[in-house]
Amino acid sequence: MRIRQKNKSKKLLFFSFLVAQASLPVGTVGRDEAFAQAAVKNEEKISLDLKGVEIAELFKILSAKSGYTIIATPGVKGRVTVFLNNLSFDDVLDVVLNLQDLACERNGNVVKVMTSAEYEEAFGAKYGERKKVKTIKLSYAKPSNIASVISSLKSEVGKIIVDEPSGTLLLIDSPPALAVMESAIKELDAPLETAVFDINYANANDIKAYLNDLITPGVGQLIIDSRSDKAVVSDLPERLAKIKKLMREFDEASRQVLITGEIIQVALNDKFQRGIEWEQLLSQRKWDDLDLVGKFPLSSSLSSYGKLSIGTLSRDDYNVIVKLLQEYGDTRILSRPRIVAVNKQEAKILVGSREAYVTQTQSQASSTTVTSESVSFIDVGVKLGVVPTISKDGFITMKIKPEVSSVRETLTTSAGSQIPIVETSETETVVKVKDGSMVMIGGLLKEEKRDDSSGLPAISRLPWIGSLFGTRARQNKKTELVIFLSARLISGENQLELK
Repeated sequence: MRIRQKNKSKKLLFFSFLVAQASLPVGTVGRDEAFAQAAVKNEEKISLDLKGVEIAELFKILSAKSGYTIIATPGVKGRVTVFLNNLSFDDVLDVVLNLQDLACERNGNVVKVMTSAEYEEAFGAKYGERKKVKTIKLSYAKPSNIASVISSLKSEVGKIIVDEPSGTLLLIDSPPALAVMESAIKELDAPLETAVFDINYANANDIKAYLNDLITPGVGQLIIDSRSDKAVVSDLPERLAKIKKLMREFDEASRQVLITGEIIQVALNDKFQRGIEWEQLLSQRKWDDLDLVGKFPLSSSLSSYGKLSIGTLSRDDYNVIVKLLQEYGDTRILSRPRIVAVNKQEAKILVGSREAYVTQTQSQASSTTVTSESVSFIDVGVKLGVVPTISKDGFITMKIKPEVSSVRETLTTSAGSQIPIVETSETETVVKVKDGSMVMIGGLLKEEKRDDSSGLPAISRLPWIGSLFGTRARQNKKTELVIFLSARLISGENQLELK
């Protein structure tokens, strides 16, 4: 008899378990539930090379190495030949019991070994459904990876033992479960194929997330090189063929939209100071393609005095509406922006100015006070944000956020900093249009307060007597912005002139 132990360094492992019910399980669950009872023990990996040794002597050796108390019934007899390499006590006991057609009962730190017939007579159920042992040596895959994949295939009484250095799996289970696991291992333990994909358009991190879900779990391998935008996939031939097809869908060129707009400012006449009545205007005429989607009241805290109206219209209707706007006041085109936006990416348009303001910071030194100034900027004017989403049916869903802002007054702090008070009107909506259609947005009103003066130059500005040679008037001027947007699908190969 020769006992070989490869791992001579002992590791002290402390496990605390909640003690389960003392009664033993019945039915097919058998040994696994019995082994779940709590124990605090010292355990080390065990290697055995025994030939023709009495089974009682083997249990003595296991008891000495594991710290368990092993008791065998008189019916446990015979000789055993085993070669076990670097296994835990549970794995060694499993192998020995199955080889000798034995069973066991655990109670804390005590293991009682008996024959299968004694177990069935005592508990009215077969121990582990007479499990068998199957050793499979892998040719290509890693044992730990295969074990993680087929663990869901074993029965409740089954066990999978992994020997990574030798590339071997030891399966202990009922014959039907062994057949299922063996068939799965045969399919998984196959030579892998490798493909290299160029990532031309998609984000490398997004592609990595997609491919991680597609590759065979425990078998496939994925490498993403962000520097060269390449993906290296190794997998089974059938799965790799599917990944190649899906990669063409994932890494397609992003679709683009040409957004053209026209921002018109209407200085309202006195009788239209409440804004343009869009519903009345549109109901008085028969429009071919105009579809008024709805009206949205703006927040009462904002400087807007009307309702937001949105609709789609044809090019001819656009020309008619522009002419009708002249009846409500002086019209002026503020901007005609043209911008290309990628699918689901925001495009921004600003027609206005960047207002600068100065803030002061004072810091107290030991004998002096240091004052520092910093200049900050804020965008005011007409701002427009558009996020297009392109669908396969040729429609474009646009998330539109128009904003009108102006500096109402300037606040001067005690430290001398001048902070602008910005008055803003904004809203946000989503509209779905067909390729090439135009969207109209109206109802963005703004009120400007200003002092107008007229008279003889220089003399009219003199104190006391200036009023005799000129006039001064405080006026409230209201304007309404009308925004026209059209969206047209384009590809990167199109040559566009953005004039």
